[in-house]
Amino acid sequence: MPTSRRPDALVRGPRRPGDDTRARAAAAGIAVFWLGTLVAGALAPGYSIRDDYVSSLAGRGSEVAVLGIATLAVLGLSHLTSAAALRGAVGMPLALAGVSGLVVAAFRTACPGGAAGCGFGSNDAVPDLADLTHVYAVVAYEIAVLAAMVVVAGRVARTRPVGAALTIAAAAVSVALALQIGGADSGWWQRGWLVVNTGWLVLVTTARR
Repeated sequence: MPTSRRPDALVRGPRRPGDDTRARAAAAGIAVFWLGTLVAGALAPGYSIRDDYVSSLAGRGSEVAVLGIATLAVLGLSHLTSAAALRGAVGMPLALAGVSGLVVAAFRTACPGGAAGCGFGSNDAVPDLADLTHVYAVVAYEIAVLAAMVVVAGRVARTRPVGAALTIAAAAVSVALALQIGGADSGWWQRGWLVVNTGWLVLVTTARR
């Protein structure tokens, strides 16, 4: 049977040497991202995973900015690696998500009082160009991931309706969690949102169909 008719070709382009390695690298990168957030959060004085944003760890003024920047960069690179493994229609929005992630890492929010409480109360600076770019890049990241989810759901709807339904459910949950970010318990909401997005990324990148 021609490669283009394989079931996995509904999501990914024709397989190339190294695709499996790229898929594993993307999954490993996501694991490194989560480990990095835990380590950086533990090292930042007063930082709370319940209340504080992940990107605050990389903020201008963060005590662990270098580790925070590296962690966010790994997240972006993982999406780019996934895009390289999948290619095709789903690879394009994933590549945009990866670039958006790198922009998030490069344009850091102002945290004059450190990572803890950044963006709230006395530790909330007047937004500048870097802050605005950061926010818009986060929005672009979410839109790109949602677009990738829609592409996957559309491609597998006939052959794997359950998988398509679960992908649409993941997209809905992602949006619902994202809309909760910015108020009480923002750290939990944001981490839940990222769990959904990165968990889906790992599954769709590494799944054997």
